[in-house]
Amino acid sequence: MGDRLTVDTDGLREAGSALRAVAAEFDAADANSDAVAEHVGHDELAAAVRDFAHGWDDRRAEMVQDVASLAQSCDGVGGAFEDLDLQFAAVLRGDA
Repeated sequence: MGDRLTVDTDGLREAGSALRAVAAEFDAADANSDAVAEHVGHDELAAAVRDFAHGWDDRRAEMVQDVASLAQSCDGVGGAFEDLDLQFAAVLRGDA
């Protein structure tokens, strides 16, 4: 094992951004399914698309909250490590 800790804070922040995009897509899935249903060209298939999308609204809402929370955590961890790094650097320079 090494004697250093390396944290990819940019990667954490990028993951947070990507997770926010996922949450937004999940959040819009209901509206998107209605648009898809309108264009499938078959009434029974359109009804099946709507039923499926609307049938898991509660679970999707929970998933949106969970993914958004994970995005916030990624941002928070990335920011905390960046702040900690700045504080350590200031101590080493004798600025603190």
